[in-house]
Amino acid sequence: MSLRRIPGTDQQYHLIAYDRKGEEVPDADGTSASEAALADLGAPGADVTDVFIISHGWQGDYDDAISQYDRWIGAANPDAVGDGIRPFIIGVHWPSKAWSDRELKSGSSGLLSGGVDAAPDEMTVDDAVGEYATQLADDSPETRAALTEILSYAARVDADQDAEEGDELPSEVADAYRVIAARVGAAGSGDEALLGGGWDPDAVFVASTTDEGRGGLLGDGWFRKLREAVLTPLRQLTFWHGKNQAREFGERGGAQLVRAIMKASPARVHLIGHSFGTIVVSAAVRGPGQTPTPPPRPVSSLFLVQGAVSLWAFAPAAPPRFGGGRGYFADVATPAFVSGPIVVTRSKWDYAVGKFYPLAVKLASQYLLDDYPKYGGIGTFGAQGVPGAVELGPLAPGSRSEGIEFLPGTLYNIDARNVIDELQGAAGAHNDLAHDELVWLAWNAALSTSRT
Repeated sequence: MSLRRIPGTDQQYHLIAYDRKGEEVPDADGTSASEAALADLGAPGADVTDVFIISHGWQGDYDDAISQYDRWIGAANPDAVGDGIRPFIIGVHWPSKAWSDRELKSGSSGLLSGGVDAAPDEMTVDDAVGEYATQLADDSPETRAALTEILSYAARVDADQDAEEGDELPSEVADAYRVIAARVGAAGSGDEALLGGGWDPDAVFVASTTDEGRGGLLGDGWFRKLREAVLTPLRQLTFWHGKNQAREFGERGGAQLVRAIMKASPARVHLIGHSFGTIVVSAAVRGPGQTPTPPPRPVSSLFLVQGAVSLWAFAPAAPPRFGGGRGYFADVATPAFVSGPIVVTRSKWDYAVGKFYPLAVKLASQYLLDDYPKYGGIGTFGAQGVPGAVELGPLAPGSRSEGIEFLPGTLYNIDARNVIDELQGAAGAHNDLAHDELVWLAWNAALSTSRT
């Protein structure tokens, strides 16, 4: 059923699911969720004034998407009688589960031989191989053999064994990683999401086992376990693939949905994304192809929560010291694409963006410039290099963003460290989204466009 009502509230939203190619997945009854949403949007008497399209981020399956949307949308209901706003909410689900939450089953061989089954919270190497092959969109014999080599070794490592200085990847494991990198196109990638000069699994392993200030993935409160270090290059590869997948989905299914909504209704359109979902919604505005193409009319507001996208992605010109060039989403931060405010949240408690993202995109301390790095995410540093950007915060707990005058065509970096602050495992506060402060922030940014 495409229309979902949030339990315990009078709020509802349409949920549209897509496959890895950006094609819509029919509902269980064979109907189209997007067609149902568009029909409701344009129905006589609907009188919708504002459409909100929301995208979840990385590590989300269908049930995860429902859980996140229920918690996020249900955190507050700012829609008041007589405010002149008739909201219509659409959540999209795109396949983004990069790896399983279950642990590898330990064993001397790394495989469950002799008919022994894994516990519910464990998985066999064969299961893990299948999951990673699916996430990397490469089920070839070469990739499966390389994954088996890596995961079998990881399963033989005691899950409680600490990583130590001097630890190295076995040569056969490092070679298996190089096979996968070549297969998925990362080994010689010029994409800064991986090493611009070529990807090296040994260097990734070493970086993950050392605490180099803010650059170490497993240090400073992270796992610092050898098994996690062995798997870090694989997770980096799936991170790289997931980032590209988010962009491709946004430019295909996301862009088509935005343009279909604009065709079906004169309502203002607002996009909201979290984590890799910030790439999805930004790409949906930008459109497909080498040359950005604005939607039929500008999007009214864009809300990017703890974005796992480069801090220079929206800059018309990155600093020359970092190679210069125009950010991939630079056009999105112009009035032809987004006429109203662009709001970006950042939090120092977001370890996924603050630690994992930089490791995955080769953050190194020698690349610092005026306190901003070459490699880093907007969820930590905000969107930098955007002319006229406004720095605000810290956002106070309980705030309804009173006093913030959102202006059209302006980007706002909001320090949300005092709101997005609940540590939830290795990701820190990355998924700490269920706050009425964030709902009000998105609402008031959108509401400002009704007055222009």
